[in-house]
Formats: sequence, C-alpha cells, structure tokens
Amino acid sequence: MQNVPNRETNTYEDAFRDLMTQRQHGRFGRALKRFDPRPTSSSQVMLVGLALAVIGWLVPVAHLALTVGLALLAVGFLTGLMRPKSRRVVWRGRDIDLPAEETGATRLYRALYRGD
Repeated sequence: MQNVPNRETNTYEDAFRDLMTQRQHGRFGRALKRFDPRPTSSSQVMLVGLALAVIGWLVPVAHLALTVGLALLAVGFLTGLMRPKSRRVVWRGRDIDLPAEETGATRLYRALYRGD
C-alpha cells in the first residue's frame, strides 16, 4: 500500500521534469526563431560586398576577399532588381497600397531577405 503514493509521486515528478525540459527546449526554439541572420535588404549585401572588395584591393594577399566582394556586389545588385514592387492606386480619394504579385523572383527575394 505504501508503494502506491510513491508511484504517484514518481509519476508526478516525472511529468513535472518532462514539462520543465519541454519549456526549456521551447525557449531555445523561440530564441532561434527570433534570430534571423538574413540581411534586411539587398543594399546591406552590396555594402558588405563593397567592403570586402576594398579590403581585397588594398591588401595584396586577400585576393579571395576581392572575388567574394565582387560576387556579393553582383548578387546584391541582381536581387535588388527582383525586389517586390507594390503599386499605389487612388480609390475614392484615398491612397491604397496593393501588394506585389507573387512571382518566382518575389519568392526568391523573400527567401533571401527578411522583412519587406
């Protein structure tokens, strides 16, 4: 008869321990969801590319930085051309912003950059 309360206590303690580990994992998951390393726009990619290109140009040993910088400049420029453009129309005297059409380029831009 004394084993019954122990079993209930153990199951309660096990359940509480499981709940606490789930909450700890949930906090870590939420922190990872908040951390997004993607840049917010193509101009940030172009600035990093420009900085790397200048470093590669000034430092004779850093040829790889020059190549990566020029590649980032090209990628930033090309993805800047793919940026979704919303349309503004006037309806009954009010300005209305219509969202951009969902194309392959728009989906790629939203996959590469956060926000916008």
